[in-house]
Amino acid sequence: MVIITDTREQLPYWSEQKSTLLVGDYTTKKLLNKFHIERKSLADLYGTLTSGNNRFKYELFRAAYFHIHLEVYVEGTLTNFINKRFPKGSERKFTTEGLNRLVSTFEKKYHLKFHWCGNRVKAQNLVRMRLLTEEGKK
Repeated sequence: MVIITDTREQLPYWSEQKSTLLVGDYTTKKLLNKFHIERKSLADLYGTLTSGNNRFKYELFRAAYFHIHLEVYVEGTLTNFINKRFPKGSERKFTTEGLNRLVSTFEKKYHLKFHWCGNRVKAQNLVRMRLLTEEGKK
């Protein structure tokens, strides 16, 4: 399996093969423009779902337009996210209830799957396993 990392990915898990992807941060040669994964830290996810949600919605629309299945792998837990247990989380304005609603809204409205991985190492392993599993289906 050859994993492709988006050239704009800030903290890549792998950097052997880089390319500018239409959406997401990771895919494989076999899954290119069919199945992609977006990686998020908890702080990054907060910005993505709050102040940056128009850009993220545009990415989701782009994925739908090009028939690319996109899933989000989060380097943390839902509990830590909604309780803002991440760097500078205490400075953020959204409430626990508001963040929980945001996650639910994105899941329902955009048919988006969030994978809460616990930490970066687990997320990296789960991304690799998910790409391998998805390649086996194609």
